[in-house]
Amino acid sequence: MNKPYHTLVFLVLVAMLYIFLSTIVPSGNLKIGGILFRIPKPLELLAISKTRQVFNSTDSLQSTTHKQTKIFSNALPINADSIPMEVEPLQSERVELSKTTPKRNFEINTLPIEMPTGRNPLGSFASALRNLDDQNVIVRVLHYGDSQIEGDRITSQLRAALQEKFGGTGLGLIPIWNTEYLPGGLKVGFSDHIKVNSTVNGKPAQKANCILGAVAEVAPLDSYGEIISIRVNSKQLFNSLSIISGNSDSTYAIMIVVDGTDTLERQVMPYGKVNVLSVKLPSRFERISIFAKNPATVKLYGLLAESGRGVSVSNIGLRGTSGNFFTRFDSHIASDIYRMLNVRLVIMQFGINVVPSNLSSYAYYQKLMEQQIKAVRRFAPQADILVVGVTDMANRFDGELKSNPSVEKVLQAQRYAALSNGVLFWDGYSAMGGEGSIIEWVNASPPLATKDYTHFTSYGAKRFGQKLATALLIAVDNFGMANIDQQPTPNGSFLNE
Repeated sequence: MNKPYHTLVFLVLVAMLYIFLSTIVPSGNLKIGGILFRIPKPLELLAISKTRQVFNSTDSLQSTTHKQTKIFSNALPINADSIPMEVEPLQSERVELSKTTPKRNFEINTLPIEMPTGRNPLGSFASALRNLDDQNVIVRVLHYGDSQIEGDRITSQLRAALQEKFGGTGLGLIPIWNTEYLPGGLKVGFSDHIKVNSTVNGKPAQKANCILGAVAEVAPLDSYGEIISIRVNSKQLFNSLSIISGNSDSTYAIMIVVDGTDTLERQVMPYGKVNVLSVKLPSRFERISIFAKNPATVKLYGLLAESGRGVSVSNIGLRGTSGNFFTRFDSHIASDIYRMLNVRLVIMQFGINVVPSNLSSYAYYQKLMEQQIKAVRRFAPQADILVVGVTDMANRFDGELKSNPSVEKVLQAQRYAALSNGVLFWDGYSAMGGEGSIIEWVNASPPLATKDYTHFTSYGAKRFGQKLATALLIAVDNFGMANIDQQPTPNGSFLNE
């Protein structure tokens, strides 16, 4: 009969054997008869325990359907946006235009934007900015990206820097495709009369019209019915609201009610495929209600919240995409929207959903990005294009945590696609610090990246956004000068590999 102390002695002997084996096998791997045994160190077990504890904590950007996803796996899911993220609450990064606002030093530790040989592809954007003093217009920037920019991350810093220097207030586009990840200080609600389809997960018949991220269908209403409500805190300042709508089979009416009292009503005639209805707003308000009276179905493409002049920078963060949707847009609708909005710069920031496929060659992705660049050029010949290279990502390989080697392959595919097609390129990977930088960002205090070794925290997004803004402002300041650095157009192509 076993005594209680027998069990205790047995456990002590097992522990002693484990410590002995982990000491005499420093590599942690023991091969016996062709079978490889993995013997983790005691400290590794403690580290894994802590990692799991952090991973299991719920954060604002984590979908409940992905809570069981393992991190540090050698085989990441193809869609990196499905990886849970630890993200601090986002804060509004708006900068007031005043004499007391401290100016940033935009000359320190700046990775320059790369430009193709023989031309300067920043002419339209730079000239539009320099003419702002003579024209009462808004120069618009559309920042497209995956979940790395979701919730106005990175974009907010770019907006703050451009508006500080060139004027303007407001957020640009108010996202209607994803009300979970809105910029700080905004709450948007929809009635049952409206159905929203995004560029990424919308119905196939609607995707062609989603140039601004989504299209919302408003069901017929015989009398005025509220379709959208927007709540704004005091930190968000804008004095103009624009509603971008599509064609309809009949005339329809839009009514905007501010704080339940001020009412603005407009009739929209069904003349064009795209209509922009703009209204002035009071200097201070808390709630905007949008009502519609439409005998036939009406499409809404977006809402713009901004001021009457200056720079407007819109965040179009679309989770789960590799940036392959521009070629699906309706060319006439896309052209009309880009022209009416005076879009002068389109930023494409993708790649974290491409890296996990771990291919030997990403020639297909180079070709895919070239097609997207050419599509935007067709839609918006007046707009310059900036491709932001993929940021660093890490996985465990043979037990060692290090940068995924596919990151540099995807980065090079993006660089070739951009420079060989005459558009701007900024190396996000090198801006972070290159190989292994994501590990350093995770281990920083405070952390600049999350434990999925892919996404930035709010601190990291702020730092990366400031780096991008710095590089862009320097390029704008240097436009047209003889000493501007020209980067050589790459010889050859990944397509020939």
